[in-house]
Amino acid sequence: MKDAIHDIDEVIHQKVRLGIMTMLAAEGAIEFVQLKEGLNLTDGNLSSHVTLLEKNDYIAIQKAFVNKRPQTTLKITKKGRQALKNYLEILRKIIEE
Repeated sequence: MKDAIHDIDEVIHQKVRLGIMTMLAAEGAIEFVQLKEGLNLTDGNLSSHVTLLEKNDYIAIQKAFVNKRPQTTLKITKKGRQALKNYLEILRKIIEE
């Protein structure tokens, strides 16, 4: 168990970021506003977590205008999906030990 704990991905292993990754894995892509409301976060709080996930290439951000209004959509990347799978596998190993 000691070894597995050291393998936990610190980027994902935070309540808000785990929530973001889980929602994106389930939905594929989500608008920023929907994610903010779903996780009950402020714009700034969500933005800081999203920035870290994007920096690690776990999510991709797409900005567009819809009916002349800005729309930000977040999507889990292949690397992000694999990181989440690895994270969950490590937790499974810890629980089973």
